[in-house]
Amino acid sequence: MGCVSSHLLNHEDEFGTSALGVGHHIVSLTSTTYGLLNTLDPPTTTTPPPPPPEIINSWELMEGLDTESFRFSPLTPPSSKPSHKENTNPNLNLNLNLNPALKKPGWTLSDRFERICPPNGEKKVVIYTTTLRGVRRTFEACNAVRAAFDAFGVQICERDVSMDSGFKEELRELLKEKMVVPPRVFVKGYYIGGAEEMLKVVEEGLLGEVIQGLPRKAVGGGGVCEGCGDMRFLPCFRCNGSCKMVNKQKQGNTVVVKCGDCNENGLVQCPICS
Repeated sequence: MGCVSSHLLNHEDEFGTSALGVGHHIVSLTSTTYGLLNTLDPPTTTTPPPPPPEIINSWELMEGLDTESFRFSPLTPPSSKPSHKENTNPNLNLNLNLNPALKKPGWTLSDRFERICPPNGEKKVVIYTTTLRGVRRTFEACNAVRAAFDAFGVQICERDVSMDSGFKEELRELLKEKMVVPPRVFVKGYYIGGAEEMLKVVEEGLLGEVIQGLPRKAVGGGGVCEGCGDMRFLPCFRCNGSCKMVNKQKQGNTVVVKCGDCNENGLVQCPICS
């Protein structure tokens, strides 16, 4: 075969005389030679090319949908295909601002909210809430309203009706209702409303203007009260939360009377954050 490693085999020397009298060549194949031989026999099977990626036009899929179910104004489709349809739906351009007077320069809280001022609430945020988890929906609504003000870092005066029945009676007198479900929000002496009305103000982007000029929480320390840990209440300093006091009379007798400094739960408001 002309290979360098091939040589003529003499049958007479090793295997005896050949019947045909013709010598044979013995060839040793190297790795390079074996690779060249494999190229002579190409593979019989071929892998088909992958199909092209499918292109989905989302605007064609959304065509015909009811735009009234969308909260915000839908975006206009790309201008690759000109549209000859005329907009006949008056609700197509939705607007979250339900009261256009609030967007006018120089608007005040009296343009939208009723003047109802809780005690000592002229220049602060007063929220009547509850920390009891008996009604999950009410508890989560109070947390949502509290978190909305915490996001702006404004100081709030929280009055927990579940910790002090005096706050519950105070809220009933303010709203002239027998049954009032918290939370109830008052800002600068104006009644904002419950959780639904409060979160509507947040969605309209007006909360920053509503609380403008109010005191903010101190930077650092997480804004947690050092006295009560933001619980707003402490055990009574006089009766230690027992709601009872021992009154000594002149005759030497002792009479147990109700403590006049705390509420029905033996608690007093925190003197630092209240």
